[in-house]
Amino acid sequence: MRQGKTIRWTALLAAMLLLVTLAGSFSTVTVAAATRSELENQLKKLEAQEKEIKNDLAAASSDLSASQKRKNLLDSQIDNATQQIELLEKQLAEINKNIQQKTDEIAAAQTAIQDKERAIEDTHTLLGQRLRAIAKSGNLSAIQRLLNTENYTEYLLKSKAAECIARRDQQTMDQLEAALEDIQRQKEELEQQKADIQAEQAEVQKLKETSDKKKKELNTLYAAAQSEIRKLQSTVSSYNAELKETQKKIAEADAAIEALIKSTASTGRYDQDKMFWPIPTVRAISSYYGPRWGTQHKGIDIANGPIPVYGENIVAAADGVVIAVNSTSKWGTGWSYGYGYCCIIDHGTDSKGRKITTMYAHCSKMNVREGQKVTGGKTVIAQAGNTGNVTGPHLHFEVRVDGARVNPYPNYVHPNVN
Repeated sequence: MRQGKTIRWTALLAAMLLLVTLAGSFSTVTVAAATRSELENQLKKLEAQEKEIKNDLAAASSDLSASQKRKNLLDSQIDNATQQIELLEKQLAEINKNIQQKTDEIAAAQTAIQDKERAIEDTHTLLGQRLRAIAKSGNLSAIQRLLNTENYTEYLLKSKAAECIARRDQQTMDQLEAALEDIQRQKEELEQQKADIQAEQAEVQKLKETSDKKKKELNTLYAAAQSEIRKLQSTVSSYNAELKETQKKIAEADAAIEALIKSTASTGRYDQDKMFWPIPTVRAISSYYGPRWGTQHKGIDIANGPIPVYGENIVAAADGVVIAVNSTSKWGTGWSYGYGYCCIIDHGTDSKGRKITTMYAHCSKMNVREGQKVTGGKTVIAQAGNTGNVTGPHLHFEVRVDGARVNPYPNYVHPNVN
């Protein structure tokens, strides 16, 4: 019985400190909600724009003379879908951040309650000892007429009828009673916050499903755009000239990359048998190393698996140091021409004294900077995307030996792919 009463009193004084803690959390939630509201408004505008583009696309003729118009509309729709995906990802990040902050605040509040409950228990014990001492000092017979021998201390605390209790003890009891009520109220508020977190977690799942759906739509749009490109290629006479100019610039970029690699000192040691697969969640190759479209494709393209590649994490294929990064332009200039957001990592020299480097191109976002050390299979260096000269979202992955490109698969990266 005394243990149950102690637990009740133990719920008391912690609420005093808890009020201050929770006051700060409410203001944080308001700011996060405002940010989320802005993201939702931007997403609604993009959805309205998407409807207009679809209407224009449906109205466009399907004959060859309208291919360029359809291609432009598809490009606009692709750009719109990409922006929606980015906004959805930002919303997910905001909500997850808010959930984590609330979770941390609840944990801190619960710890504060436990600390105060222990303090209340100590205070209650001291009061009991004082009451027993008072009773022994001369008023024991009067107190015993009012109380039974097992719970007389509790009776004094609740009835406030014992005139022998000092004023400061009475004030302490009043504070304990008020603190108990505050703690109970704050515990109820904590339970409500936990319920709010569960609701936000459900919203996270809904947004994730929407984002995944939009990524699949993006792949469909790219397929339609490629169809229009093929039509244009068959009817537009300037295509070959433009292609040759593009290939020339790409060749110049490749030469610049090779020169950059050779001019950069390497201090590390490459001793891996196989590199880590650069996109752990997407293990499909959409284009292999070798002849392609009348040219030589000197890398592998990773895409077209059961999981849409856009936005998936890209990890370093081996330990090393980032020696070049482009994250300021979709097309880039010089060495990054056509590769979009990309980076090059130096992995050191192998047992034959050859310098081993890797390149990751067409990313949607770069997470590393020049000079940064990375860990193979662990450091997330970027997210897969569709920047630069592409026909769809994918990762263009290269392995170079002394600056010259070699076949990454299956010679260097792990062969366990679909």
